[in-house]
Amino acid sequence: MVSNELGMVVTAAVSLGAGFIRGFTGFGGPAFMLAILTLFYTPIAIIGKILMVDLTSSSYLFLKIRNEIDWKHTALLAIPTMITMPLGQWLLLTVDPSYMRRVIAAIILVACIVMLLGIRYKRPLRFPALIIVGMVSGIVFGATYIALIVVAAVLLGPYGKNTARTLIISWTFIVAVWYGIISFISGTTVVEDIYIAAPGAVLYFAGVWLGSRLFSTAAESSYRRVALLTLLILSVLGIVN
Repeated sequence: MVSNELGMVVTAAVSLGAGFIRGFTGFGGPAFMLAILTLFYTPIAIIGKILMVDLTSSSYLFLKIRNEIDWKHTALLAIPTMITMPLGQWLLLTVDPSYMRRVIAAIILVACIVMLLGIRYKRPLRFPALIIVGMVSGIVFGATYIALIVVAAVLLGPYGKNTARTLIISWTFIVAVWYGIISFISGTTVVEDIYIAAPGAVLYFAGVWLGSRLFSTAAESSYRRVALLTLLILSVLGIVN
C-alpha cells in the first residue's frame, strides 16, 4: 500500500495511456490500469479508484454514441449483468481476486488467439447467448471491473467496428453506473478514492478524447487489429501479474 499522495501520482501517470486505449477501442482502459496499479495497491483498494477515473469518461463516450445504440441488444446484455454483479462483489470480498483475474485472463487469451486466427461466428448473438454472456460478465465485472468477457463475445461476432464499439460502450456505461451504486453500498469504493483518482480522471478523459477522435478515421481492419492486440496484451498482463 502507498500513501495517498504517491497513489495520486501513480494513478494519474497511467491514466493518459489507459484513457487513449478506452477512447479508441471502447474498452481496455480499466484493465490496463488494473494490471499496473496492482503493483501499488491491494485488489480491493484498486477497484474504487479505477471506477472514479473511468466513470466520467464512460459518460462522455456514452453521450457521443447515444443515438446509435441498439437498446434491445444492450438491455439483453446489461440487465443480466446487473443481476449477477452483486455476486461478483461478494467474490471480490471473499475470494483471492488475483487468482480470479488469472483465470479470466487465460480465457480471454484463448479467445484473442481464436479471433486473431480469423475464426468468428457468423451471426450476431441471439437472446439466450446474450443472457448467458451478460450473467457471466456480471460476476466477472463485479469482482474485477473487467469487461473483457463481453468484449470478446462481441468481437468474435460479425459486427462492424461502429456496431461493436457502440454495443461495448453502451453496456459498459450502464453497468459501471450500477457498479458504482453497489460498490458504495458494499464499501469497496469510498470517498477517499474520489480524492486520489481526481487528477487521473482528468488525464484519462484527455486520453479518451484523443482516442475517440482517432477512431473516426480508423479503417475497419485497423480498429479490429488494435482492439484484439489490446485484448491480447491485457490478458497476458493479467496472467503474469
